[in-house]
Amino acid sequence: MLWLKTLHVICAVLWLGNFAVTGVWSIRAFAARNDALQAFATREILFTDAIFTLTFGTAVTVSGIALALHGGVALWSTFWTRTALETVIASGIVWLAALLPLEIRMRALAAKRAGATLRHTFVAWNIIGWAVTVALFWVIYLMVARPV
Repeated sequence: MLWLKTLHVICAVLWLGNFAVTGVWSIRAFAARNDALQAFATREILFTDAIFTLTFGTAVTVSGIALALHGGVALWSTFWTRTALETVIASGIVWLAALLPLEIRMRALAAKRAGATLRHTFVAWNIIGWAVTVALFWVIYLMVARPV
C-alpha cells in the first residue's frame, strides 16, 4: 500500500498547496488594483479550483479512506479519522455553498470592472478561504499525530 500512501501525500500537497498559493498570488493581484490583472486572477481562481480542489480534494479523501480501511481503522469511531472526515466534509460544503459562488461572482464583477464591489467580494472570499485552509491544515495534523 506504499503506492496508495504516496498518492495520498501527493494529492494532499497539491490540494493544500493550491489553497495557500492561490491565496497569496490573488492578494498580490488585487493589491495591484489593475483591472486586467484582477480579471485574470478571477479566471485563474476558478480554473485552479476546478482542477486542484475538485480533483485532488476528492483523490486525497478517497485514498485516505482506503488507507484507513486497509489498516483496520474504524473511520467513524476513531477520533482522528472521524474528525478529519468531518472537517473535510464541512470544508467541502463551505467550498460549494460559499467559496465557489463567490468565485463566480468575482469573475462576473471583474468582467464588469466593478471596483469596490469586486474588492469586497474578494475580501469575503479570502476570509472564508483562509479559514478553510487553516481547517485543512488541522486535518494534516490529525493524519500525522493520530491523537486518540
